[in-house]
Amino acid sequence: MGTAIFSGVTGLIAFQRRLDVIASNISNVNTTAYRSSRVLFQDLFSQTLQGPRAPVGNFGGSNPVQVGLGVRIGTIDVNHSQGSLQTTGVSSDLAIQGAGFFVLSNGSSSSYTRDGSFALNANGLLIDPATGLTVQGFTADMNGLIPTDGVAGNLIVPVGGRAIVQATTDTTLVGNLDSNAAVGDAVTRVIQVFDSLGTPRDITITFSKVAPVDDGGTLFSAWQYDTNFAGTDVTNFPAALGLPGGSRAVALFDTNGALTNVGFDDGAGTFLAALPAADDNVSVPATLFTGDSIPVTPFDFSINFNGVTELSAQNDVTMSNQNGFPRGVLESFNIGEGGTINGVFTNGLTVVIGQVAIANFSNISGLERVGNNLFRESPASGTAQIGVAGSGGRGDVTGGVLEGSNVDLGTEFSNMIITQRGFQANARTITTADTLLQEAVNLVR
Repeated sequence: MGTAIFSGVTGLIAFQRRLDVIASNISNVNTTAYRSSRVLFQDLFSQTLQGPRAPVGNFGGSNPVQVGLGVRIGTIDVNHSQGSLQTTGVSSDLAIQGAGFFVLSNGSSSSYTRDGSFALNANGLLIDPATGLTVQGFTADMNGLIPTDGVAGNLIVPVGGRAIVQATTDTTLVGNLDSNAAVGDAVTRVIQVFDSLGTPRDITITFSKVAPVDDGGTLFSAWQYDTNFAGTDVTNFPAALGLPGGSRAVALFDTNGALTNVGFDDGAGTFLAALPAADDNVSVPATLFTGDSIPVTPFDFSINFNGVTELSAQNDVTMSNQNGFPRGVLESFNIGEGGTINGVFTNGLTVVIGQVAIANFSNISGLERVGNNLFRESPASGTAQIGVAGSGGRGDVTGGVLEGSNVDLGTEFSNMIITQRGFQANARTITTADTLLQEAVNLVR
């Protein structure tokens, strides 16, 4: 009899706890990003009936004689293996492939989760709608750059509440200038560009055929070009080139009608200098703007002539594109690779708004479950190492996708059968020990 009943009881308790864990795993088979658990047993302290003895003389020694006192739960581990990814099509849904956790905050403390079923609240904050906690990340600056060396904070995606413009910095002309034109013939085109406030501005470009220009000892067919805004010549002549008075902006073409150079001559047919690649062809001073929409700084942009030819055909020069945009309002967003939040504006611009933060830990098994698919930092896990996806051992983030539970039903059912048999065996141990006790009681009648 001895301790058999008590050992059987410890087995019943241990296997009951194991069944509890299995039941929790199975109940969360469809819980987003759920992490299954497993139970590991350890034996209890053993009663020593006879201690070990060392060999002495002809005595070969003896091993210890011990009786185990049962079983206990050694640990309940969390299985952090990857769950399957499921496409949802919801732009605010996120999933991590690899290591890491999303960071959520209540303003004073942080929690960590693999559940990326996020949404925007009325204030444009990216939140976990189940708990109301805010998703942490890094907000981009005005140039769309992510300051990942800063402190993670709330991510705001102000759909319908943020406007943006883009000033024109580059324009491209394409088409032909008729090689049969006589000196003095002119071609005028009006192009529309946008200043730093998103206001459309009309720039008049006039091409005038001039006498051939000498560039390095070779004569090239030449067209002078002038740009005009509000009746004022705004063609940019860089002072750094030290151009003499009477200089003019010209575009040169070879005998095949191909553009060879764009720059300045002295006004008398001698080419002086090419337009530096980094310089703008047009510079509109702020003093020329009238009305309420007045940019503070001069409005400068460049004109690319590489698509212009001089062939025996009609004049059809036109602007093919420019990179400016009028005012646009944020109408939607998407989350791309690495958790980068891209805002889509009504004017066609796509701008980086921010990037979701990812936390990693030295020991993820040391994290403490706190419910609602959340984990909490503990002394066993170490301090959260917060950064962006794809860095510091962190996994990648995908938008429009959620991670499923990593519970394997086949494994859980197998474990449930084993647990049931273990529980039955321990119960049988108790009933057998009870039978022996009954027999002992029946010795005296």
